[in-house]
Amino acid sequence: MNGKRKRPEKLFLQLEGGESVVGEDVIGVFDMDEATVGEATRTFLREAQKRLCVVSLASDLPRSMVVVREAYGSRVYVSGLSPQSIVRHRL
Repeated sequence: MNGKRKRPEKLFLQLEGGESVVGEDVIGVFDMDEATVGEATRTFLREAQKRLCVVSLASDLPRSMVVVREAYGSRVYVSGLSPQSIVRHRL
């Protein structure tokens, strides 16, 4: 061994349309049907839309949202994929 530490490999989550995010920056992957029932979540989404921090990837009915930490807050990706599919299909 040469004494150098290996950098840990980054885990990515594959979203939709070729978009992917770094796994360690993911705050959560949520089911849209379940998450949008609560008023707090609806308020969070409205505020994110006002700040232009929502990226719609869904070509059809949105099924999940992925909240990702960024340098100046968070970004929300809305996807047509199920939350289970997003978590299962990592790069």
